[in-house]
Amino acid sequence: MAFFPLLPLALALLSVTYVEGQVPGFGKCPTVQVQKDFDISQYLGLWHEIERFPFVFESGKCITANYTLKSDGHVRVENSENVNGQAQVAVGDGYIPDTKESAKLLVRFYAVAPYAPYWILKTDYKTYTLIWSCGDLLGFGNVQFAWILARERELDPAVIDELHKLASGYGIDVGQFSKTDQAKCGN
Repeated sequence: MAFFPLLPLALALLSVTYVEGQVPGFGKCPTVQVQKDFDISQYLGLWHEIERFPFVFESGKCITANYTLKSDGHVRVENSENVNGQAQVAVGDGYIPDTKESAKLLVRFYAVAPYAPYWILKTDYKTYTLIWSCGDLLGFGNVQFAWILARERELDPAVIDELHKLASGYGIDVGQFSKTDQAKCGN
């Protein structure tokens, strides 16, 4: 059983590979508050990505997310981006596991992948949304994702500043946000 002592090392290496491009941190995930009385029906529709934490699966421009309700009560998540002039689309599945905390969704994009947290920290449904996800890594650290989306391709900088302040107040490193290119995207 010489393999057994190598198992923790192998898991650690797999975790590092998985989080490449995301924002790793030490310790447990920060404690945050999600949107109160979240209404998924108002949230559905097209959103444009304004800012994001580095994310290995996103490398293009004109990134959008379109949320539609499925007949089973789950949410169809369709992300699209333009990479070197080519449209790329990823379709995922999301759901609300606990209706008492309806702003805490779980989402996945591959049938073999586990569902990951997708928490709406703040939204007004008509203009902006701040999404955050964090997962613990082997009890030693965490990996975080965050996105600011808007119904339009641009968002008032004052709103972005307010969302940054909210996230910073929870201990989220907003210095990790990078602006998404939404120029020359067509409609």
